[in-house]
Amino acid sequence: MAEKNPYFPHLFEPLKVGSKIVKNRIEAAPALFAFDHYIELDPDPFGYTTPVPERAFRMLEAKAKGGAGIVCLGELSPNHEYDKRFPFEPYLDYTSRSDKKFNIIKETAEMIKSYGALAIGELISCGEIKTNIGDGINPKGPSEKDLPDGTHVDAFTKEEILSCYQDYVTACKWFEAAGWEGVMIHCGHGWLPAQFLSPQYNKRTDEYGGSFENRARFTVDLLKTIREAMGPDFVIEIRVSSSEHLSGGLELEDAVKYCKLCEPYIDMIHVSCGHYLSSSRSWEFTTAYAPHGPNIEPASVIKQNVSIPVAAVGGINSPEQAEEAIAAGKIDMVSMGRQFFADPAFPNKAKAGHADEIRRCLRCGRCYPGPSGEHETEIWTVKFPPLDSCTINPYDVWPASHHKVLPERMPKPEASRKVLVVGGGCGGLQTAITAADRGHQVILCEKAGLLGGLINFTDHTDHKVDIRNFKDLLIRDVEKRPIKVRLNCEVTPELIKEIAPEAVVLAVGSDDLILPIEGIENAVTAMEVYYNDFAGLGKSTIVLGGGLVGCEAAADYIDHGVETTIVEMKGALMPETTGLYRTAVHDFIDKNGGKYEVNAKVIKVGKDFVVAEQNGTEITIKADSVVNAMGRRAHATEALEAAIKEAGIPVWKIGDCVRARQIGDAVREGWTAAMEII
Repeated sequence: MAEKNPYFPHLFEPLKVGSKIVKNRIEAAPALFAFDHYIELDPDPFGYTTPVPERAFRMLEAKAKGGAGIVCLGELSPNHEYDKRFPFEPYLDYTSRSDKKFNIIKETAEMIKSYGALAIGELISCGEIKTNIGDGINPKGPSEKDLPDGTHVDAFTKEEILSCYQDYVTACKWFEAAGWEGVMIHCGHGWLPAQFLSPQYNKRTDEYGGSFENRARFTVDLLKTIREAMGPDFVIEIRVSSSEHLSGGLELEDAVKYCKLCEPYIDMIHVSCGHYLSSSRSWEFTTAYAPHGPNIEPASVIKQNVSIPVAAVGGINSPEQAEEAIAAGKIDMVSMGRQFFADPAFPNKAKAGHADEIRRCLRCGRCYPGPSGEHETEIWTVKFPPLDSCTINPYDVWPASHHKVLPERMPKPEASRKVLVVGGGCGGLQTAITAADRGHQVILCEKAGLLGGLINFTDHTDHKVDIRNFKDLLIRDVEKRPIKVRLNCEVTPELIKEIAPEAVVLAVGSDDLILPIEGIENAVTAMEVYYNDFAGLGKSTIVLGGGLVGCEAAADYIDHGVETTIVEMKGALMPETTGLYRTAVHDFIDKNGGKYEVNAKVIKVGKDFVVAEQNGTEITIKADSVVNAMGRRAHATEALEAAIKEAGIPVWKIGDCVRARQIGDAVREGWTAAMEII
């Protein structure tokens, strides 16, 4: 009998799923757009030297190599005729056993299994949520209708339902022939099976509509058909929403009944929540304004009513929480999506007792920003912001990452260089870590008395606990390496001469933006408020600036019981921010009594009032205090940069000292600068 893991004994205990034994209780959830693995894009629109297919393969390999017990390939449609969601979605011939795409999927399965993981493929049907991509094909759903955008939805006939079942079987056999060991059928998030289950979508009067059992029939018969075709050894997992978290939507009681009906034909239940059309509010994707692991408790209710393994997904980014939930018998497995972008080595690090080295997902939405949000305004020109790489994992190689060349193919250092990093914020810390790992001699100088830079403010807010954890991780990683850290050390041209570095990276960050507004000196800055632990705000405050900085600060003030009014010059809050996170912050402000004035240009500031011009009219707002949260501006580096260049030393500028931006920009640029020092 194998010894239990000394750090997380329940998390690393094997689990029987159907006829298979999974080596641990960690599943790499199906990640969006993993089907890009099959797309040949010529020319490559991202400008990659390494094409998208290989990048997607490497993304899946990182999860398997990182120690996941199950690796699930995401989002393949069983029918490309009526289920195609995106214009670039590839056509897969599920009857072929010899074309290039089949050989790639076969190679992928072999790779996943070579690391001891179970290889699972997700099948997803959009139903009436099929995007209008101009192909002239109407979406199909349970019932005929016209959508708000004018798109007509055709109702499935009974013959088409039976044909749909066979489409799934054909896709399953394709997976099986390629060496995959099972499938996950997506039955949640408002996709086709959930549409048949929902009385909001399903208005049928035949055997697929009406009673709960009839509405569940589509899924139950689908699963029965797949099981009969594939036999007992092919793993069938379903993903369900424990609750859609929508008015009139499906609730936990429905999910329990649904799972009990499906149980005879499946091997595991994967519990999520929410709805695709309300990704932020329904917690389909959680943000920092939602709890970690919100599906664990609902999953435990489902587990009490079935006798097969139950997994929970959603906002789980710590092995401690996973271990606790499994040890308590609430769930059998954790499934993680974005966490595997943040750190695909999560399982291996936890297993080896290095949980403190795990880069824990911030739930910031950079990798998957979602639609532009549920606070639509005329400001938005892009309804779906571009995907980006992970904020905290600069090694991330998923298809939307910033790497033009895969990291392992970048040039190795020709010699160990003396590298001076100026600034101990997140960008400087990442630079120092990467440079040290590449064998360079690193000196890190920080003007303040501690490392962390601007994000030290996260020590004062629970909304930023994930960023705080990341900041602390960077500091620990620096301390574990032979990096010479000099605190209370301002770098001058004289110090540059003394140190005589062979490369310098400037990561000196940004300063508060102080605009020339009458009386602006009466306002305290957002950073001052944090470092004073919110003292001095009084019972009410006015926040100048409704960008991300101002709105996040306002959310914290509201959380501390301060009546808060935001004043924003533009026509909407957080105009620079889109997606899931914008909606989450906006909702928090709305639901907790926050007020705001938009189209309001501040013209005068007092200690307890603000005068603004709003649509041609002056308004005066009174409060106990005023906070300047109009943003940041790059810290001046011209003189120091000139001295470095004059000395003939290569120099890089990264992060906020280029221009005020976000954590991910500083981390990525710091990593890239260190990689370029050869």
